[in-house]
Amino acid sequence: MQISKHGSFYIRNGWPTKIMDALREPHIFSPNNELYAVDTIGVGRVMIKAMRYWATVLGIASEGKDQQGIYHTLTPLANVIAQNDLYCSDRGTLWLLHRNVARSFDEATAWAWAFNIFDRSSFTKEEFTDAFYVYLQREGASYVRKAVEKEFDCFKNTYVSEQKFSVSQVIEENMVPFFAPLKLIEYSGNGRFERHKTSSREIPARIFLICVLLDNSEYLQSNRQISLDQLMEEPGQVGKYMNLSSSALIEILQRLDNDQMLKLVNNFGSRYIELDSMDVSNMLNIYYQMIGR
Repeated sequence: MQISKHGSFYIRNGWPTKIMDALREPHIFSPNNELYAVDTIGVGRVMIKAMRYWATVLGIASEGKDQQGIYHTLTPLANVIAQNDLYCSDRGTLWLLHRNVARSFDEATAWAWAFNIFDRSSFTKEEFTDAFYVYLQREGASYVRKAVEKEFDCFKNTYVSEQKFSVSQVIEENMVPFFAPLKLIEYSGNGRFERHKTSSREIPARIFLICVLLDNSEYLQSNRQISLDQLMEEPGQVGKYMNLSSSALIEILQRLDNDQMLKLVNNFGSRYIELDSMDVSNMLNIYYQMIGR
């Protein structure tokens, strides 16, 4: 479990683009090349460390080590995004990257906890901090409360913006939180934040299916059926990190059923989906081809 590795820097809009551009040089985020990275990317040293952290948490870079030091390579997902949506302006891209952050219990514990375990639909900073502090203690992690409070600030700033914007304009607004267009968390005033229920139309159906396949890749090696309860209630599943209601989940699955991409079954009250084997990489490429037309 980790907190504070981001140095209190939340994911700025434009950072994933800068990271993907920078990783044409695999060793640029090595501590040995810190000053070079500062000059090349154009941000401060602390931000360079934060970008290195977010690169792996977002799932756009894999980290390794060789004789020259620490290196990073783009993940298969990042390669597809770099070729088709470098500025991450498409909502489907944002959902895929949010998924990676919200499932990262080891490296982005506050984010994973907030979307998968913390069950309040409305909360204050104090309520969030109290509950997360207790969770960390119960899991054997020892952090001072001040650090946990700062973690809330970084979490909040990843999703919540008081500015009004459109998805088409967001690439030009550097200080807008990267995931603000998803509207997963909203400020309601008087120090309270609301967990916004996502409508089925706010999630591209193919991206939703890709997430389901990735989330259940091991399970699907020996099973072709997934219950709706599993998708809705289990940590690390779409129902949790996409803030879905049961009706929104069913609406998306019905769209996919209509497109013959899965089968939605209601067998005497037992509701589940049936999936055939699918190539996620191919599905992802088809999605970007479709939105690029």
